[in-house]
Amino acid sequence: MRKVILSLAVIGGVVFLQSCGETKMDPAAVQAKVDSLAATKIEEATAKATQDCEARMTTELKSMTDSLVHTAQMAQAAQ
Repeated sequence: MRKVILSLAVIGGVVFLQSCGETKMDPAAVQAKVDSLAATKIEEATAKATQDCEARMTTELKSMTDSLVHTAQMAQAAQ
């Protein structure tokens, strides 16, 4: 009886390990998945860069133009 249970356990383990194996993918399917992931990452990076650029333009550019306008007004007032 003990040998039967041990044999069933071993057979069950082998079947389990065989079912856990990776299936081979088609190279075209792998490339399509890679392209899809890359396109998603590129879109995310572009959106973040655009958002960061717009944020910098609204803060830094505004302060620079305010400074230039103030300097020009002070130069005109001095004349």
